Amino acid sequence: MLRYFAGVRPDGTNATIIGSVPGEFRADRNNIPRVWMDHGFWPMLTVALYLNETGDLDFLLEEQSYFSDSLPWRGEWPRRKAETPMRRGTVLEHILTELTTAFFDVGEHGFMRLRGADWNDALDMARERGESVAFTAAYAYGFDLLARFAGALNKDVQIARPLAELFGSGVCTPAEMNASLLRYCETVCWDNGKVTLPTSALVKVLRSMADQIRRHINETEWVDDGADLHWFNSYYDNSGRQVEGLRGETVRMMLTGQVFAILSGAADRGKLREIVRAVDWYLDGPARGGYCLNTDFGEIKLDMGRMFGFAYGSKENGAVFSHMAVMYAYALYSRGLAKEGWRVLEKLYRQSTDFSRSHTLPGIPEYFDERGQGMYPYLTGAASWMLLTLQTQVFGVRGRMGDLVLEPKLTAELFDSAGAAEIQCTAAGRRVNVRYLNPDALDWGEYEIAAVTCGGEQWTVGGPAAVLLRKELPGSNSLSLTVMLSRKGAYDRV
Repeated sequence: MLRYFAGVRPDGTNATIIGSVPGEFRADRNNIPRVWMDHGFWPMLTVALYLNETGDLDFLLEEQSYFSDSLPWRGEWPRRKAETPMRRGTVLEHILTELTTAFFDVGEHGFMRLRGADWNDALDMARERGESVAFTAAYAYGFDLLARFAGALNKDVQIARPLAELFGSGVCTPAEMNASLLRYCETVCWDNGKVTLPTSALVKVLRSMADQIRRHINETEWVDDGADLHWFNSYYDNSGRQVEGLRGETVRMMLTGQVFAILSGAADRGKLREIVRAVDWYLDGPARGGYCLNTDFGEIKLDMGRMFGFAYGSKENGAVFSHMAVMYAYALYSRGLAKEGWRVLEKLYRQSTDFSRSHTLPGIPEYFDERGQGMYPYLTGAASWMLLTLQTQVFGVRGRMGDLVLEPKLTAELFDSAGAAEIQCTAAGRRVNVRYLNPDALDWGEYEIAAVTCGGEQWTVGGPAAVLLRKELPGSNSLSLTVMLSRKGAYDRV
């Protein structure tokens, strides 16, 4: 991870090709100056997984160099390479640079510019006026994560002076934000200075930016089908228009915006339920084995991307795209909708294991086409998110600042005939075997954790989650835990 951060430019964009030796990066294939606007989001998620597993907050204070090349700032503004000094900064500063520059790099509607594309790299024809509402919401989640870890550091940190001036500028209109970003990109060419900030001040700024994003999405992007179903718009096209909602007699909806509105908390509990209703109505493809990436727009939308040149139901245009479908399940689980989340995962599982329909060996393909056939037998992103969701959300086994959290969201059908559900995995730096016992066959929402037993030690809980402090866990590298589930409130009555 530390080597990876050497591929971050001072402007917050990333080199996208790893070289043949450690620490070597190239800007992109054929040195084309292309920016994927979501690249600043994923490193925060990866670091968050590591920090929660280990509690190693000092990693944020390790130093790394920045990547420098002759390409324009953020793929657009020209500069001369000779003007750029050799820069170094902490991992915290690198992440903050990625998130903050994206926050200020907005289009006319105040959402982050789509530029070359985001996660869906087939949305590649809206470079000038396209905006990704979906990943603007995702960045709000990133700001929340960084605020949590920065707050846990609880010390003064050094930040590049131009960066501190950028996030302290207090601007809010798109024109002002663009001007501040341009000024930052010019200043960072020659100003190698640092300022010292308490993490408490940094946390305040990070939370403010996350809240500003959520508020703006709620005020402007809640769309409908002209009847009683509502959801969030995900994008603006290169003509500066909202992509989703009712267009003539065609309802346009995309899954991506719903995933990150849910994950980031932009969707409150009421809107969360409305989104689920809309997704079930418009994006559930029973014959295809899951939730489609979008409805049929009925046009080759040249002001959005090449995805609309694919036949509907193929690849990124309306297929059941496993990667985003699994992330939708993860988002639902993260907000406590376990039954809805399991429905997403079960559809993918049933389709994948039914050879007569999927025509692929068991596994998770890149997508299921309009016939329900699995295409491209294995997609690493979807597989990774599937395992992540099963372990950390369904079974609820994960780290938190180095401690071990057990928060099962298992529905009744996932327990065997003996009322048990078991997982072996790594969490909080240990190899763990967790066995949940549900003798009363209770469903999700009906049970809580009564007690946890490990190595002769027992912790009484009486709540939905158990947090076992790392220092209190037995010293062995391999732990076996038994978790007794009981009806909510039953433990208190005893």
